[in-house]
Amino acid sequence: MGGRSRRRLGLMGLVALVGLTLAACAPVSGPGPRTSTPAPPPQVRTPPPQQPGPAMPSPDTPLSGAFGGAGAMPADGLVRVGLLVPLSGPAAAIGEGLSNAAQMGAFDAADSRFVLQPYDTGGSPAGAARAAQQALSQGAQLLLGPVFAGSTRQVAPIAGQMGVNVIAFTTDPGVAGGNVYVMGFLVREQVDRVVRFSISEGRTAFGALTPAETYGQVATQALRDQVAARGGQVISVQTYAPDNPDLREPARALRGTDAVLIPDTGDGLRAAVNGLAYVDIDSRRTRYMGTMLWDDPGLWRESALAGGIFPTPPRDSVRRFEAKYRDAFGSEPPDLAILGYDAAALAGVLARQSGGPRFDRATLTSAAGFNGAAGIFRFRQDGTVQRGLAVMEVRSDGTVAEISPAPLSFSGSGMGTGF
Repeated sequence: MGGRSRRRLGLMGLVALVGLTLAACAPVSGPGPRTSTPAPPPQVRTPPPQQPGPAMPSPDTPLSGAFGGAGAMPADGLVRVGLLVPLSGPAAAIGEGLSNAAQMGAFDAADSRFVLQPYDTGGSPAGAARAAQQALSQGAQLLLGPVFAGSTRQVAPIAGQMGVNVIAFTTDPGVAGGNVYVMGFLVREQVDRVVRFSISEGRTAFGALTPAETYGQVATQALRDQVAARGGQVISVQTYAPDNPDLREPARALRGTDAVLIPDTGDGLRAAVNGLAYVDIDSRRTRYMGTMLWDDPGLWRESALAGGIFPTPPRDSVRRFEAKYRDAFGSEPPDLAILGYDAAALAGVLARQSGGPRFDRATLTSAAGFNGAAGIFRFRQDGTVQRGLAVMEVRSDGTVAEISPAPLSFSGSGMGTGF
C-alpha cells in the first residue's frame, strides 16, 4: 500500500454465506461488554504440533472428504484455521488489530469445534513463510493472512503444496489466483463504483487528475477499463508531482469533461480541486470522483470539494463494528482490523457446515457471495474480491451524505445496474 498515506481502509463486519442462517446476522455481537477494563478475547486454543498426512487434498476439494471419507473430521473433531499477522515489528499494531477483530469474528460466528490459531509473521516474507509452515504443521485447514503482498507470495506455494487455501488481507490483486483469495479493498472496485454512479447520471466524458505514483497509475487504469466497458470515453488524463501545489495547467487540459477522477488525499487532493476550480471546472457541473482515501472528515471542509463523491462500505454496519471493538478492547480499531473480523467470521460459518468444513474453491467463489458489515462481497475465480459499496457525497457544510446505498445482494453472475 505504498506511497503516501494510503490509509482509511479499516472497515467491515459480520460475515455469513448468503442462503445460510447465521444468528449474528444483524449487529455484530462482540466478546462481551466492557466494565473498567477491556473484556479479554475468546480463548484461542493451540494444539500440539502434528504431522500432516501423506495425501493432502487440492484447494479445490471440499474438506468434508479430505480426512478419510465423506463427512470425516480430524480425530479430535476440531477445525483449525491459521491467522498469519505481524504481532511484532513495525506493523505490530496492524497485526494486533486484525487478531483482536478475528477473535471477535470467531466468537460471533463459529461453534465450539472451531480453533483460531494466531501466528506472528513479523511483517516479513520470511516470517510469513515460517508462520505458514508452523500453522500447517499444526493442522490448519485454511489460512487467513498475511497482510502484505510480498508475504502472500511466499505463503501461497507452501499452502498450495498442502492443499490449503489462503485468504490474504492485502489490497494487491497481483497476488490473487490459484489458492490465494484477496480480501482487501481493491482500487479498481472503488473506481468502478463511482464510475457506474456517474454514468447513471448521464455522464460520458471522463478525465483524471492523479498523483504521479503507483496508486494513481492503478486508479487511472481502472478508470480507463471501467469507462470503456460502459460505453464512455476518457478524454484526458493528467498527472502531477505529489508535492506540486499549483495544478492549474494540468487542470486546464480537463476542460470538456463531465467527471474527473482524483485518487488522492491531503494536500494533493486540495491542490487538485482548487486547480480545477480555478479554471472553472467545478463540482456543480463536473463530478469530482474519489476513492476511499476521501473518507476523512478533515478533507470534507475543503469548500472546493463539495459535490464530490467517493465509495464506502455501509456506514451503519461499520460503525457497529467499531463500537463493538471499542467496547471489547478499549481502543479504536486500527486500519484493516475489520478485514480480520470478516475473514474469521466467514471461516467460522464455513467450518460448521453439514458434512464438515467447506473451505474449497467452489464454496469460496459462490456466485451468491457473502454478507458482511462492510457490505456484500464475493471472490471471483481469479481470486480477487468483488464488493458492494455505497456512494457518499461531500456537502457544502463539511459533512457527507449517502446518495446511492450499497446493494444488499449480487444479481446474476456480475454487478447489475442496481450497483
